[in-house]
Amino acid sequence: MKYTQERNASAEISRLALQKMAVQLAALNPMSFAVWYEHVSGINPELSGKIEDLLREHSKLDDGQIEQLYMDYVSECGSKIQLTLREDLKLLLGKLNQLTAEADKQTSDYGNTLHDFGEKLKHDVSVSELDLLVKDISRDTDKMHASMQQMHEELEASHHEVERLNKEMEILKGAAMTDPLTGVLNRRGFESNAEALFTNPEASSPKGHCLLMLDVDHFKRINDTYGHLLGDKVLAAIANTLRIKVQGQDIVGRWGGEEFAILLPNTNLDGAFAVAEHIRQAIERGKIRRLDSNANIEGITISIGISFRKKEEHLQDLIERADKALYTSKKEGRNRITILD
Repeated sequence: MKYTQERNASAEISRLALQKMAVQLAALNPMSFAVWYEHVSGINPELSGKIEDLLREHSKLDDGQIEQLYMDYVSECGSKIQLTLREDLKLLLGKLNQLTAEADKQTSDYGNTLHDFGEKLKHDVSVSELDLLVKDISRDTDKMHASMQQMHEELEASHHEVERLNKEMEILKGAAMTDPLTGVLNRRGFESNAEALFTNPEASSPKGHCLLMLDVDHFKRINDTYGHLLGDKVLAAIANTLRIKVQGQDIVGRWGGEEFAILLPNTNLDGAFAVAEHIRQAIERGKIRRLDSNANIEGITISIGISFRKKEEHLQDLIERADKALYTSKKEGRNRITILD
């Protein structure tokens, strides 16, 4: 689902979107509303970047510009791309089937031709007949070679087409597993990456794996005091901090709402605690600028729970123990780290 804001947040976004729409040249229609809603909510960074570029060139946007923005950045292009890829794949498979059928037929025909030549050679033939026979074999062989060469070129083109489809499928897969607000993995993407790591024998380590579950302290109070748009900005800023503080194979995801998860491969509890403490301090020291003024918001903190993966433990069990540790951090005063190994 593209729009995940709750009622109060969506009402605030809608109000700001209508304000933006009112000063433009474009008509006040659903297409325009969708463009400004996604821009104001911050869920579509590419759209916002393009709008800012256009506004630097034009003080107001007209119907044509809004329609182009909608078609390029807002419309459900993901579904259209999937349909296009599906059709491209069907055409490619049809072409490969046709090539295979042609190859089978030509190989069979050439085999029959050679068999006929062999039968003729079993009988006495004159020099002139033998000369004609050799020319016929040479002609059919050249024909077969040319046909195989053409087929090779067509297969090579099909190979490039397969590579193109693979790249586009990877783009779609990445979009489906990324949280649009924060840019980190969504829950589905996090689980998929974690399971892939757990099932990879090369990823085994004597240090083991640790999981961090993080939650923004008093997040409801932030939303109620400063508005849901500032709350979204806080989440995006925290996600950016997490990306900076982890590296290599570390996996970062937004678990849901104001909760994040970090999987630290090849990391023991001491190492995981050190990473968690760096993150906690960085967020505590951080400042976020309000949307309606130049004032900075300080005092945002997080609570963290850490669990260490036991041998062959499933991801959900690891998460459950990290959640319990997180709950303990909340219960004991917040802005702290609890380990549950």
